[in-house]
Amino acid sequence: MDQEKILGIVRKWKINPKPEYRGFRCAKCQRYMRKAWHVWLNKGGFKLEVHFCKKCFKEMNK
Repeated sequence: MDQEKILGIVRKWKINPKPEYRGFRCAKCQRYMRKAWHVWLNKGGFKLEVHFCKKCFKEMNK
């Protein structure tokens, strides 16, 4: 999976300064889900787990 594409998605996030507890949400489409693809990003000063729904995961792997 292309780390640059994932980094572009992460940089668009509007991070709330207060902790937010929730279920999985797709990093790209923001849809809530029970099952997720877990992808680790380690680039651009970020090291974090990013979650994708099945549809967006397939799109990111084209």
